[in-house]
Amino acid sequence: MSLHCDTLYASEIVTVTDVRCRPGDTCTSAEETTSTNDIVFPRSGCFVRHAHRRQTVADANTVLFFRIHEPYRISHPMSCGDDCTCLSFAPDVLTDAYRTFESSVADHPDDPFRVTRTLSTADTFMALYQLRRTIGRLRCAGNGSSFLLIDEAAIQLLETLARVGAQSKTRSNRAARVATTRAHRELVENARVVLSERMSDPLTLPRIARRVHSSPFHLARVFRRMTGLSLHQYLTRLRLRAALERLDDDESDLTALALSLGFASHSHFSDVFRREFNVTPSVFRLDPRSKHIREMSTILKASPSRSM
Repeated sequence: MSLHCDTLYASEIVTVTDVRCRPGDTCTSAEETTSTNDIVFPRSGCFVRHAHRRQTVADANTVLFFRIHEPYRISHPMSCGDDCTCLSFAPDVLTDAYRTFESSVADHPDDPFRVTRTLSTADTFMALYQLRRTIGRLRCAGNGSSFLLIDEAAIQLLETLARVGAQSKTRSNRAARVATTRAHRELVENARVVLSERMSDPLTLPRIARRVHSSPFHLARVFRRMTGLSLHQYLTRLRLRAALERLDDDESDLTALALSLGFASHSHFSDVFRREFNVTPSVFRLDPRSKHIREMSTILKASPSRSM
């Protein structure tokens, strides 16, 4: 396995690290732990975290929370590997943020995370990109004002995640009392792998259902109930986040980009992209720090999401 870590930024508040993993096979890794409580944003690709006999699929629609010293293993169902950004906040900062929304965190400061994964909203995903871009512009400046700007952007993102995590925990407890079963979780996880593997293909509900050995009705019903999104919405988000990654790498041919990701046309891609991120792909590519995007990164209104 090829693993490359690049520390983009480090202060007393937060360390931001880009992690690029290219597995040599689909085998499960040896057991690992982290020395800090980490928040991981998958930006492209897909991997599976194995912990406590539970498998959690990580893709660009999710944010994962790794608890300090908690053992886990990693496998890659897709040969392309994954690219992630990891945020490691100072313990007191992390505890302070989470106890704002759930007072019981103060009793367990070493374990602030109430969920292991949550959906990444459009605002959260865009805020991460803005944070990375801000670091890219200012990392060489090395002055106090630069550190302040980056730290405040990271804190704002943390506040959103803490709020969403508290909301997700409330909903997941209620859902568990109703009918969430291990079989349903496994079904949804398997479907998410198919969506990631075949993101650019013309997928249909029956085709996905056959891949996960389910009926279309059962799959659609369970997936929506457990994720809060339809399969189509989830697939569209994966495609849009892949587009954002490629636009960030200076992709120039928007029509080719749209078709390669499974969109019907350039106009279809532009319409969907604008509805999700409040800016067109062409504006994002030419002026990533446009007024529209700056506004998105400062508003950060957490939309409802569910723990999966």
